[in-house]
Amino acid sequence: MQARSKSSTRVQLARDLHDSLAQDLVAIGYKLDLLIAKLPLRFRVEAREVRFLVSESTARVRRELFALRKRPLPETEFISQIKEQAKPLSVEVIGDLYLLTDVQRRVVEELVRNAANHSKGRKVKVEVCRDRLRVSDDGQGLFGIKELLPDGDLKISVSAEGMSVEVKLP
Repeated sequence: MQARSKSSTRVQLARDLHDSLAQDLVAIGYKLDLLIAKLPLRFRVEAREVRFLVSESTARVRRELFALRKRPLPETEFISQIKEQAKPLSVEVIGDLYLLTDVQRRVVEELVRNAANHSKGRKVKVEVCRDRLRVSDDGQGLFGIKELLPDGDLKISVSAEGMSVEVKLP
């Protein structure tokens, strides 16, 4: 019963955000397109850069809204998804991912994507223990997670061997 309630709350939140934030971003993009067409040529390049940022933000919001609507994947599918997102890095998973909440799974996904995009390393490790979640890489790519977990007990470590983010689990 509680899982169904959480799911319906997520779907309602996704609907509300789609009807407000996502639509607002699309409208901003259209207005920018109209403005760019009227600008002198020397200002169009910079204006197109802003338009590109709006498009990226819109796509990111839509991905997050879609993630809110879907049900959590079973552990084996979640591991496959993480490995796909980590390419070209190799992934090592230690522990039981089924212990993670939806938010914690999103944290793992974001950290793995960040490592894949920014690490310049070769591998990322996801460790789940009873009381903590730790994601580490052998580069420096694990940034940008605080907005997903603003109230979480978060520890970020950087060393010559790489970077790690540890989240205390409830």
